[in-house]
Amino acid sequence: MEQIADNVYVETAHEGVNVAAIITSQGIIAIDAPTYPRQARDWAMRLQTISPRPVIFTILSDYQSDRILNARWLNAPIVAHQITADKLISYDKRYPPHLLDSMAARNPRRSRELGSGVVEKAAISFTDSLHLYKGGVHIQLLAAPGPTSGNVWVYLPAKGILFTGDTFTTGWRPLLFEPISRQWLLTLARLEKWPETLHTIVPGRGGVQTACHVAPIRDYLHQMWERVSQHVTEGKTREETAVYIPEFLTFFPIDNLPLDWLRQQIKCSLDHIYDEIQLAGFV
Repeated sequence: MEQIADNVYVETAHEGVNVAAIITSQGIIAIDAPTYPRQARDWAMRLQTISPRPVIFTILSDYQSDRILNARWLNAPIVAHQITADKLISYDKRYPPHLLDSMAARNPRRSRELGSGVVEKAAISFTDSLHLYKGGVHIQLLAAPGPTSGNVWVYLPAKGILFTGDTFTTGWRPLLFEPISRQWLLTLARLEKWPETLHTIVPGRGGVQTACHVAPIRDYLHQMWERVSQHVTEGKTREETAVYIPEFLTFFPIDNLPLDWLRQQIKCSLDHIYDEIQLAGFV
């Protein structure tokens, strides 16, 4: 756990997503939950060592399984974008098997930890922006489409700290969960134009940053778009986008990820861009 400002803590060493905690006089506001149950339980216990007060909110930065499955361990009302809230409602009482299967395929070593726990629904949701004022702390939540249309940014104006979720990551390239790459590029452009008051960026994965370097993500998305756009122009099928998987595999830390799982995720991203181009009639 790293303290990046007064009463602001982050953990970037977990397998999976980064998590954070903002300490207020009324309690802790958590940002996301660790990917695996053992990590989530450990994070919850560590939060008790830095504040005598409980977690009063858990903010989810998107609806990806590696962020939502263990939110229950923080035992707090969930705050999320409306799209994430709707996704949680759609799961009814238990998380569907395909979420657990994907997590197990990504990290077989931890698959025994996974279980279909009770789905925690969002207590508060929003569409464009939301301001939380708790214990003298102002927290601004902003809709920021990225890998999903339910991605949000969490901004602390008084400290110049922005938590980006997976709209911005380091050491990792984009995996699309919806056909919204154009919206994601607009989000990245918005991040690049952020005022000078932004001092610290906490990405969804990777180390804390003091500068915004979105070029690797932007260039990756552009490259994928160009390949698939030409593919569609030539009248090729959605299934044939698999030919580009080897090209995009080179952008990932393959040693840390099962190859079959990663190939499948890249194929899904290519398919989402294929659908996006077809639906919007870009070519």
